[in-house]
Amino acid sequence: MKNYGFTLIETVVSIFILSILLSVGLSLSKLGSTLSHDMENTECVYEIQNILSYGKAVCMEKNKYGKITVKYRENEIRFIEGEDNIEKIIKLPEEIKIINNDISVFITPSGKIAQGNTIKLIDKYGQRQEITIGVGVDLIVIKDGDFL
Repeated sequence: MKNYGFTLIETVVSIFILSILLSVGLSLSKLGSTLSHDMENTECVYEIQNILSYGKAVCMEKNKYGKITVKYRENEIRFIEGEDNIEKIIKLPEEIKIINNDISVFITPSGKIAQGNTIKLIDKYGQRQEITIGVGVDLIVIKDGDFL
């Protein structure tokens, strides 16, 4: 008599191996998603830091006053130099929102921040980040917040 099919042991071992492979695959997928999310947030934060440094450098080079404006309704950050000549605009993606009111940070011709402030961001997962702009030449502090 010929046996066609699998024994119970073979079936159980196959299901066990497939469940291990599935759990490893799901873990790697979740890790990849988390890393992608963190990289996107970090990219936006460093882009904001770059516009602040850019504004200071332009004001020092042209020996003029400048202004960084944060518009939460438009979800954008602008650097304006001198007589309102817009030099650079950052439009944040929809996944990352500015959660504080409009902010204006003035930059002196020597590249110093006249009055410090904090830009608060939140992403679609509820993770907060704060970018503190200190008074002086080059003090920008980035703080990762907790989940809401």
